[in-house]
Amino acid sequence: MAVLLPVTLVILNYSMLGEVYFASLANFGKASAVTFLILTGIWIAQGKLARKLMEIYPSHRDTLKRVLSFTSINLLIVTATITIICWVFDRFSILNYVLTTASWSRCLIASLICTIVNQAVYETEASFGRIRVSQLEAEQLKKAQLQTQFDSLKEQVNPHFLFNSLNSLSSLIATDPEKAEQYVEEMSRVYRYLLRSNEEQLTSLQKEIEFIESYNLLLKTRFGDGFRPEINIERSRKDCQLPPMTLQLLVENAVKHNIVDPDQPLILKLYTEGNKLIVSNNLQKKNKSVVSNQIGLSNIISKYKLLNMPEVEILETGSEFKVILPLIK
Repeated sequence: MAVLLPVTLVILNYSMLGEVYFASLANFGKASAVTFLILTGIWIAQGKLARKLMEIYPSHRDTLKRVLSFTSINLLIVTATITIICWVFDRFSILNYVLTTASWSRCLIASLICTIVNQAVYETEASFGRIRVSQLEAEQLKKAQLQTQFDSLKEQVNPHFLFNSLNSLSSLIATDPEKAEQYVEEMSRVYRYLLRSNEEQLTSLQKEIEFIESYNLLLKTRFGDGFRPEINIERSRKDCQLPPMTLQLLVENAVKHNIVDPDQPLILKLYTEGNKLIVSNNLQKKNKSVVSNQIGLSNIISKYKLLNMPEVEILETGSEFKVILPLIK
């Protein structure tokens, strides 16, 4: 309205009055003021009509019906409006205007052209509005679906972690009751973190390292000198973020698939290089194939994809297995 109304007003007055309209600033101001008062009310009414028709015919498929309905009603409104404006100018002799069929016809034709242009602009803006709404709804739906998938991944970790921990505890109870008691204490601390962090999509590297140090104590309780963790994290990277429980899954994966024995210790290294966290272990695969439910690595890879983060790199040589994790600043 702010953009199109002044243009419509000038075209309408010039069509009705001719050169007299621009003869002086006083003429221009007087004629514009009168036409503006009438057009503003009509324009507001047309806007309400357009919104009402948009409610009745909201779909793209209904565009033709909406346009035809609006155009038909608008023809009557425009004709009545032009007649009122010409009558007012004639009745009060504004700028000595005299109502004639010719001047009324010129004014009506100009108004109809402006109306068509204005309606085209309105329909274009309304179409873009619907497209924006559709895009927003699609984005919200996609986000909801991703959140559902992400929550599903998180829920996999809880029972998986608990199951493996209880298996380890069961073995210790039979072989070393004293270590089993220590194991329960460490396990309670670790599990408290697990329950807390599982509510979040991302956590700081500092928190993950503190957690994995506690988790490593569980493994040291169980394996003794057979498990040797080495952690070397740059101080400047401790505020970086990553999905919670990532390190626990990688450490657990390394222990599950490799020999862990004082004579053949598993050396697990966690260190940073720039914006990457690297988790590596010496490769000494168990002779017997290990039954795997594929939760560990696939869970981590899926989380990074769902969070729209760079891909996780997995490298394996004859002597080393390495996972490279991108960190978020």
